[in-house]
Amino acid sequence: MSGLVINDNIASLNAQYNLNETQRALAKHINRLSSGYRVNSPADDPAGYSISQRMGGQVKSYAAAIRNANDGSSLLQTANGALQTDNTIILKMRQLAIEAANSTYSPKDLKVLNQEYQHLKSEITRIARVTDFNGMKLLDGSHQDFKFHVGIYTTFSDRLHVKMGKVDASALGIGGTDILNRNDAKHSVDQLDKALDRINELQGNIGAIQDRMEWTIRNLNTATTNVQASRAGIRDVDFAGETARFTKRQILSQSGAAVLAQSNLIPQAAIKLLP
Repeated sequence: MSGLVINDNIASLNAQYNLNETQRALAKHINRLSSGYRVNSPADDPAGYSISQRMGGQVKSYAAAIRNANDGSSLLQTANGALQTDNTIILKMRQLAIEAANSTYSPKDLKVLNQEYQHLKSEITRIARVTDFNGMKLLDGSHQDFKFHVGIYTTFSDRLHVKMGKVDASALGIGGTDILNRNDAKHSVDQLDKALDRINELQGNIGAIQDRMEWTIRNLNTATTNVQASRAGIRDVDFAGETARFTKRQILSQSGAAVLAQSNLIPQAAIKLLP
């Protein structure tokens, strides 16, 4: 049992230490509750902070990959829309060629039919020249291969690519066709069928890549959700538990201040011992 001393008030020193520790803990609780994060700096949880930062980078990378996939899908949709128009035009040209293959039309009639035929053919070439996405021509042959980066790494499996090439009348094999006579009309029908096959094949390839884009976007969204959930488990604060601990520290702070005030009065008892 220690005696009554005035130079070193051990009770007061202990009360000060405990009160300071309580105040430091209380400051952490306030910081967590005000920010919503359990880990606000590396000092709070070095390993957790590092892991959460890396996961945050993954989330941003997934967001960029999703944007890439959406942009790629929009580009393909633009090209597919132009090809669908080409398909409709070629079907109309084939209709004219079938009509011209009949012997009931005079040379003057065939000339009128061919005039419309040639205009339609020119429109296919014009579409190939003007179809673009973000300043890039899609069907004039200037961009043969489009690569879409739809992953967060740099491996081959993180990319989707599609080849388009040149899709004008000449490339489709109908550049020199006409329907000025019955034989030319029959030849044009054969060439138009080949052109339709080429466009259908290209549309099928584009459609398959678009379908893969949609599945890729779904997978990226799922991955983003899972990573965000894991990151939240590491970094986000549990408000229920943190509030309970905050209340506890508040009580300890108030009681610690009261005890410190009482401990500071202990040395005053020595005055009563003086005669």
